[in-house]
Amino acid sequence: MRPRFSPLPHLALLLLASALATPAAKAASLRDLVVLSGPVVRLSDLFDDAGPNGERVLGPAPQPGGRVTVPAHQLAAIARQFGVSWQPASDSDQVVLERPARSLARTEIVAALRDALAEAGAGPDCAIALDSVATPPVAADGALRPTVEQIDFDAANSHFTAMLGFAAPGMKTKYLHVSGHAWPMVDVPVAALPIAAGSRIQTGDLRIEHMRRDQVPGDTVRDPSEADGMMLRHAAIAGRPIPRADLARPPLVQRGLPVRVTLDQPGISMVVQGQALQDGMLGAVVRVVNPLSHAVVDAEVTGPQTARVMPGSYPEVPPNASGLTNGLGSLALGGQP
Repeated sequence: MRPRFSPLPHLALLLLASALATPAAKAASLRDLVVLSGPVVRLSDLFDDAGPNGERVLGPAPQPGGRVTVPAHQLAAIARQFGVSWQPASDSDQVVLERPARSLARTEIVAALRDALAEAGAGPDCAIALDSVATPPVAADGALRPTVEQIDFDAANSHFTAMLGFAAPGMKTKYLHVSGHAWPMVDVPVAALPIAAGSRIQTGDLRIEHMRRDQVPGDTVRDPSEADGMMLRHAAIAGRPIPRADLARPPLVQRGLPVRVTLDQPGISMVVQGQALQDGMLGAVVRVVNPLSHAVVDAEVTGPQTARVMPGSYPEVPPNASGLTNGLGSLALGGQP
């Protein structure tokens, strides 16, 4: 009788050959501490070599500044579900997931407030100063979308209060109450350099400065043309506005400068050159000396460096001015009729 052979050895050989022909799946490893870079947790955040399902989203990331720990039993269940070649070595295996956070910058708050304050009347380029505020932590891995939920602006004192909401992908909306001041800005002429008292201001002596309205005194020069040609009663400080009260019209007749004096009385009419002993505005009476005869008369200012002898005014002639008369004609010695 021929011996009978069991087929089992042949089946075992086939299975062994199949196992040798098919490479074993690469074993995955845990990633221990993971700093997340987005609002969700993926399979590849837990395992290295997670396989074809590595980009599968498992759930939301922790809130900014938070962390979660995934224990061994949960990791094993996730590995089985998504075909990851991994088994826990002990119950202490775990993965810590951490979501980085940063402090909300004051500049971000100001940027969010600017348009709303402009609409409320503070002006598009207002200077915003926040009161003390505790800023909430926000995600370091995404752009914020701040919105102004409510704003109140008091134009009388430039004070505001506002409620802001901050939202980002994977982050619950947070609300922040802020307050502060928003000062409208104005263009004001200021001294470009220090200007001494008594100087006459020219347009080139000034420049335009963009200033907070609350820092500009009420009665201040607002246009360079207001100060052009005017004299300063007090010195001007560089970079500061010029009070209107510090401006004075320059005298038409200035002390120490030549002045044309008209003598027009019955029987005599002439114009002579004198020297002003005083400053004088239009209509003011100033004393004028004849540089040659040293005779002094009172004359009424009629224009720039011009004056006329007051009726009844007689020249005062020094006693040692020999050959000079006390008459009005002594003025003629200083000039031509």
